[in-house]
Amino acid sequence: MGPAAEETLSPAGAPLVERRNRISAALGRLSAARSTEVIRATAPRELVEACGFTRAMISAVRGSRWVPLKLHTRHDVDPRAAEFLAYVESDAEIPLANMLAETDVVRRRTALLVDEHLVGTRAFKPIIEVARSPAYVVAPLLVEGRTIGFMHADRVGQGPPVDEDDRRCIQAFTAELAVVYQCASWSERVAERSRRALGELERAADAIRLIDSPVAELPVVADRAPAVRPDPRAGGAVREERFLTAREYEVLEHVADGATNRVIAQRLSVSEDTVKTHMRGVLRKLRVTSRGAAVARYLDISRGIR
Repeated sequence: MGPAAEETLSPAGAPLVERRNRISAALGRLSAARSTEVIRATAPRELVEACGFTRAMISAVRGSRWVPLKLHTRHDVDPRAAEFLAYVESDAEIPLANMLAETDVVRRRTALLVDEHLVGTRAFKPIIEVARSPAYVVAPLLVEGRTIGFMHADRVGQGPPVDEDDRRCIQAFTAELAVVYQCASWSERVAERSRRALGELERAADAIRLIDSPVAELPVVADRAPAVRPDPRAGGAVREERFLTAREYEVLEHVADGATNRVIAQRLSVSEDTVKTHMRGVLRKLRVTSRGAAVARYLDISRGIR
C-alpha cells in the first residue's frame, strides 16, 4: 500500500492491523483485473470482505450529480438487500446538494463518517429510506486530481454502527483503489489508441495496394449521409448523429479527464482557440450545450450506447 493509505490506518489495535492486511490483499486482486469495468464490479465485494462491512457501494460522480453503480451486500445480515439492490440498479441520479455529506466529500477530498446524529440531516433521504442505514462511511475516488466517484459502506444488521476506524479503513482502501483504477484506465486508453492507429495503418496499406495494382479501378465512394436512428429518450423521435473527427474525439477524451482548455492545448501542442473551435464542433455534432453533457455522451459512446 502507498504512503497515503499507511497514514490513515493506525496499527494500534489488532482489528485494524488485520483489516489493513486484508485491504492490501484485496487491492492486489483488483490490480490483477487490469479493467476498469471489472474493478467497478468487484471493488464493493472486496471492501466488504476486507473490512467486515455489511454493504459497500461504488458510485460515479457526473457533473453536479452522483449515480450508484454497484452494490455488494451480505444477504445473511441485510434484511432489505433486494429493495436496496433494486434502487441501485434503477440508475437513480442524486444531486450534490449543498447540505449533503457527499458534497462535503467532493470539496474536502477525504472520507467522512455520517453517524446516527448526522444521517437524518446530511444524507440523501430517499436512499436512506430504502437502505435503512443508521450510519455510514463514504470516501472519494480521486483520479487525476478530481473526484470521479464514491465508495460507501455500512454495518446494517451487525449491531454497532460504523465508527472512526471504519472511516480510516474506507479512506485507505479508496486511496489505493484510485491508483489501481487510474492505471487500468491508462492501459485501456493506450490500448484503444493503439487499436485506432492499427486501423489507420491497415487502411493506408489497403490504399497503397490499390494504387500499386496494375488494373486498379477507382472505387465508387457513396455519399456518406449521417446515420439516422430512433432516439428512445426522445419518445421515438428521429435523431441525427454526426461522427466526430479524430481530433475532436481526442479533445473530448481530455475534457472527460477533467482537463481545461489550457491544459488540453498544452497536451496537444495547439492554441487554446484551436481547442475551443474543436469543442464547439463537438457540442454541435453531439447536439449538447455543455461540456458536462458532452462528457456524458462520450461515456455512452465509449460503452457502446447509441
